[in-house]
Amino acid sequence: MPSHRSTMTWMCLLVLFSSVCLSADDGVQRSISYRELEQQRVAGIHFEHMQEKPFGNPDVRAALLTRIGKRFERRHFRSDVTTVVNMYRAAGYMDAQILDRRFSIDGDERLHIYLRIASGKRWQVGSVDVVQVDTVAIDLASLNQKTKTHEGGVFRYGRVLEDERRLLTSLNRSGHPRALVTNRIDFDRSQRLAHVRFETVVGRRMVFGPVSLNPDSLHTRRSLIEGQLTFAEGDLYDPEHLRRSRSNLARTGLFRSVIFATPTETVTDSVQPVVLRLQERPYLHLESRAFASTEDLGLTGKAEHRNFIGRGNRIGTDASFGRPLQGATLYLTERNLFDSPADMTLSAGMTDEFGRIQVFADPGDERQFELLTALHPPAAARQGLLGDSTAAAYIERGSYDYPSVERLWKVDATLGRNWQSRSGSARYLTQMSMNWTLSRQWPVHNKQITFSGKQDSALAVLDSTTYDSVFTWDDLKSSFEVDRQWVEILTNEARALNFRFELQRDTRDHQIMARSGAFVRAEALFAVEFGGATTRVLDGSIEARHYQPIGERFVWAQALRWVMTGAIRRDRQLPQAYWKSFGGEGSVRGVARDAIQVVDGGRAGINVRNELRARFGPVGLVGFWDRAGVWRKAKDTSWDTMTDGYGLGLRWDMGLPLRFDTGWSRGGSSPNYYLSIGQAF
Repeated sequence: MPSHRSTMTWMCLLVLFSSVCLSADDGVQRSISYRELEQQRVAGIHFEHMQEKPFGNPDVRAALLTRIGKRFERRHFRSDVTTVVNMYRAAGYMDAQILDRRFSIDGDERLHIYLRIASGKRWQVGSVDVVQVDTVAIDLASLNQKTKTHEGGVFRYGRVLEDERRLLTSLNRSGHPRALVTNRIDFDRSQRLAHVRFETVVGRRMVFGPVSLNPDSLHTRRSLIEGQLTFAEGDLYDPEHLRRSRSNLARTGLFRSVIFATPTETVTDSVQPVVLRLQERPYLHLESRAFASTEDLGLTGKAEHRNFIGRGNRIGTDASFGRPLQGATLYLTERNLFDSPADMTLSAGMTDEFGRIQVFADPGDERQFELLTALHPPAAARQGLLGDSTAAAYIERGSYDYPSVERLWKVDATLGRNWQSRSGSARYLTQMSMNWTLSRQWPVHNKQITFSGKQDSALAVLDSTTYDSVFTWDDLKSSFEVDRQWVEILTNEARALNFRFELQRDTRDHQIMARSGAFVRAEALFAVEFGGATTRVLDGSIEARHYQPIGERFVWAQALRWVMTGAIRRDRQLPQAYWKSFGGEGSVRGVARDAIQVVDGGRAGINVRNELRARFGPVGLVGFWDRAGVWRKAKDTSWDTMTDGYGLGLRWDMGLPLRFDTGWSRGGSSPNYYLSIGQAF
């Protein structure tokens, strides 16, 4: 046992000795002069502080242009030497200097830089005075109180410059637009003191004069322009009022440029005239968008006047033709309602939306019972052999599936506000609206309606029995052509009053062709349906999109949408206008529009979308994968029951961003094609 321990001890010492030798070999460096330096790669920048150390080494390295891991460049190093000295002097070490600089090359031909820094003693402020050069009456004592540089404090030149700007701003705001402030510093090196003196030329006190517009023939009314100004003729002159007024006018969105000019009439004149130069934006706006897919072909358009009668109001119309949506909406927007930052929009319109719907059959409706027992074999067999009650039970378990049209009349009032973060990187939108809707949904005439019934084990034999002796097979079928009678039976009509709240946050770098950023939208709705038994509905949705750049050419785009709705009272039927469904462009490409739904309306749904985009000049390639599901109850939510769509796409930017996608789905017989303007999401 002792021999084994001694062997292990010698082995450890041998390994330790080898490591020390290797590290010693790696640490061998040879000195090199500044003239001999070439573009070696920098391995380290080291600092030796002879006196005080006001900054940590990482802070000093962060201010340098010479970087570890990069090639050495003389011009950067010369600038870095000055930067280090200025950092110390800005902190009050006016005697700071670099005593020595050394360079060495290690065994890997990498450069090591050594700087020896002497900070010296920190300087103090000897005295601070505000001196007036001209003879205009002013309270110098109040000006002295505005400075942050105090006698006996640490001397910082940056703080002196801040005091200079602070004094000038104070004079400007007190009505002296032509004031001048200059700092003078006397250095006493024997005592390491800096004596600071602010020399001020106050100038004549002035008031705002008349405001003239250039050009004077603008479409925008003068009253609207004057309403954005924060000053009036005769007010004490303050440049801050010009800045605020410029910002107010720019936020209206009516002008391309806003410039305030303050010409000098005479040296002794105390009235400052103001010239406001404005360039208006085009106030007539037209846009259109065409789209096509395997199922649909449509065109949307918008015509808008953005400065109606010169008051900044917007009036316009949105129109759609084709499928899945057609109709028109008229709207009028009152900007800055009652001088508030909110806008009020009033709109009214009618639209027809084409889709598909699945509803349960109602055997209590005599017309449905008579038609199904006359045309549908299993229902007819049960009625003929077992009676009406058995046929009614079978019909009650069945459902219809048919193409439908929803006509929606809508009158809406929306109060909204837009604003941006201080940095401008994030845009926000808040909306509150109240609208009245009249919706009417019916089957498309001359299309096919399909009835599907659930088999019961006790009577399954009837569905496989030949009924030739009782029924004529030509009259028995599961799909029927929609005629006037079916339209009357399945038409659903609802009147509702809706209250909606919406919040958006947008950090995308581009509204249509985003490469980075995110978009989040949350919406909540409370509705009261009138007619018959009053139904109260709660509806909500959350949508999030994220764009992640991967290198210079690739972008990974992701989107998630969650929806949920339901009647507050469980014994009340949810109106068809609030049923949820997915499928088609904008949700799951490769799946027929509105194909992802459940019988009698979905109450909860999830939609996930992904795209990997690659761009090569004006052309881009896309691979996408979409997935969605809809359920009658939120507790039934399951990833396994969702439907997939996947495919490839082409993007082409020729002034307008064109998009072409080809999508498939599991079990789909043929691909679906989509052609439109913009990105998928």
